[in-house]
Amino acid sequence: MGLYAAPFPDKQVVQPVITEDSKSCSRMGFNHPELVKMLCPVKYLVDYLEDPAKTNKKIQSGSLKVTATLWPTYLYPGDKPGQDFDPDDIIEGLFWGYLLE
Repeated sequence: MGLYAAPFPDKQVVQPVITEDSKSCSRMGFNHPELVKMLCPVKYLVDYLEDPAKTNKKIQSGSLKVTATLWPTYLYPGDKPGQDFDPDDIIEGLFWGYLLE
C-alpha cells in the first residue's frame, strides 16, 4: 500500500509508512495524513487545501458527507492528489490519476 499510493515510490513512500505487517487500520484511510489527501472528494478540495485539519475533522464528524457520487482526488492527474482538477470541468482528467495507470 505504501508503495503504490506514493507518486514516486522509488524516491519516497507515504509517511507514516504502511507495510504488509501493519496490523491496525486506525492509521489508514481518512486517518492517514497522506491517504486522506487522496480520498478527499474534489468537491471539498479547495477547503482541504486551505485548512486540511479542519476539513478532515468535518469529514470525519460527518458534517461534510463523503458518498460514492463524490469523486476522490486520486482519480485526477497530478503528482499531488487533485493537482490538475478543473472545477469548471469535472470530467476533464477523470480517471487519469497515477494510481490508475
